[in-house]
Amino acid sequence: MSDAQVHRGPDGQGFMFSREVQIAQKIPGLADFHPETPCHIALAHQRLAIVDLSPLGHQPMVRQQRYVITFNGEIYNHIELRAELEVIGYRFASHSDTEVILAAYDAWGSDCLNKFNGMWAFVIVDVVQNRVFMARDRFGIKPLYYYQGDSTFVFASEIKALLVHPAVQASPDKEFCRNYLKSGPTEEGRQTAWQGISRFPAACFLECNLEQIYKENFVPTLYWDVEPNLSTEGFDEAKAKQLANTYYQLLEDAVRLRLRADVKVGSALSGGLDSSSIVYLINKILSEQGVADRQETFSSVYKSPGTQDCDESRFIDHLAQVLDVRSNQIEPQVDEVPDEHEKMIYAMDCPPESTCMSGWHTFKRVAQTDVTVTLDGQGADEQLAGYLPYLSYWFAQMPLSQVLVEFPKLFAIPGGAGYALRGVVAGIARRVLGKPFTMDLIRKLGYRIDPFIHLNQKLVQDLKVSLRVLIHYSDRVSMAHSIESRMPFMDYRVVEFLASVPAAYKLHGGWTKYLARRAFEGRLPDEIVWRKDKMGWSIPEKHWFEGPLKEWMLERVNEPAFMQWLGVGPADLPLERSGPSMREKVRWLNLATWYQLFVGGPRSLQPMDSAAEKVDL
Repeated sequence: MSDAQVHRGPDGQGFMFSREVQIAQKIPGLADFHPETPCHIALAHQRLAIVDLSPLGHQPMVRQQRYVITFNGEIYNHIELRAELEVIGYRFASHSDTEVILAAYDAWGSDCLNKFNGMWAFVIVDVVQNRVFMARDRFGIKPLYYYQGDSTFVFASEIKALLVHPAVQASPDKEFCRNYLKSGPTEEGRQTAWQGISRFPAACFLECNLEQIYKENFVPTLYWDVEPNLSTEGFDEAKAKQLANTYYQLLEDAVRLRLRADVKVGSALSGGLDSSSIVYLINKILSEQGVADRQETFSSVYKSPGTQDCDESRFIDHLAQVLDVRSNQIEPQVDEVPDEHEKMIYAMDCPPESTCMSGWHTFKRVAQTDVTVTLDGQGADEQLAGYLPYLSYWFAQMPLSQVLVEFPKLFAIPGGAGYALRGVVAGIARRVLGKPFTMDLIRKLGYRIDPFIHLNQKLVQDLKVSLRVLIHYSDRVSMAHSIESRMPFMDYRVVEFLASVPAAYKLHGGWTKYLARRAFEGRLPDEIVWRKDKMGWSIPEKHWFEGPLKEWMLERVNEPAFMQWLGVGPADLPLERSGPSMREKVRWLNLATWYQLFVGGPRSLQPMDSAAEKVDL
């Protein structure tokens, strides 16, 4: 299992085995499981050494001969928490955040989670009280999956590690796969692409006796949530200035915390406002700390014929020159896409929405350097209303008198007026027809909008749904290359603040992300701050799959074994039809590749390698 995740931590491998823990009571339904039977515990950890590179930071880590932990992630405020714990008598042998987690749990119990600022998935076993405590961070940045069987509970950061355990009886979920083809991927709920393997939910913890983790109906406890500001207050210039200043200060501190590392840190740069803001703040903080080295940035670019509409190198180069950073760029080569795509699908465990080639190659470029940690711009759009479709929600709720003022300003934003018009139509219907007739009309018009939802409510929904999918991608494409991706926009203080900001300061004057633009006006070049087009790591999939890779795509998806397994025929495939979007076609490619790697292909991952040595733990 640990070997299957070696990419997540190539700097060290650690194990803990125990036969000493006794189960206190019989579990109903398990006839051969007796109260005096030892509970065999085995924990493993692959270390990506970032904080305290010495052996004192190795895991699994034991404290007081009582607690043992295996932990993936970072607690960015561990220095402040360590000082707080030392005041009440705790002492530490290392400088690692892992040791702080153990002490914090001993001091505060499950309430320690509310003190953590970071990303985490961990399991702590209390071998004295025979209890277990497992938790994920507020946004599900770090993954955690598990399998429950007869007298067996197995967990891991990636599904592929579970599949090699001999006790895991999991089968691919065809219904899940069909829903993926129809609606795309999801990180909601516990269901995964494998029947029998579940996802531990974000912002939740489980604290229980050891025997309880074998029960299928255990219910994790939600420890954090965010409430949006649903006010309809208007725009005020003085308040806009104050909110922009608060936002800037919070984001700067989020970046400052995420620069804590004992290894080299860089940043992913797409050329948009979000990643440029992070690069600017890193430069500022490093300068204040007296760091002379130039910041390393990493970008995917597209300069080959037919791909230039996805290229943002003009903005990347301009920012690199203005801020004097060292720009590391990579261009995905069309003849390498099939192999890289296969590696990406293996890293993901479940088929994603796109080929993810821009993000994948960005971290491939990072791995070619001595940078181990990057700070990235994920999460801003879903909190600051950065996507054009949010205009529909804003205009649907907008008073008609304000529509007359705001609507003309959108003609300068490519595509903006169209989304705003949908919102205006939906808003008028909402006021005149009522909800049932309005929703029926919207379905007939093909609008993807609910005009009865406040913009800030929609943003919080996307924070919990679509953004979690993107966060999942970020974890997988970075960790596949043994790089840790940190996300300042996902600092819980930033998230809670932005959820409290009235919608009038997120969309204003024809601009998306207005608050962020105001915050960085005069700090970043106007060409980036007030940029009108948005690309966001675009990928030239249409050029590839309608051109040089068309036959490869057809051959992969038309594999008879795959179609028979899924229960479809040639007439069901959308690849050569003009109606389906490229996004829908890529889903078929991704699912077919996933099938080849994990289910039925000649190289599919087997539950247990026949050549593997079985060790009695």
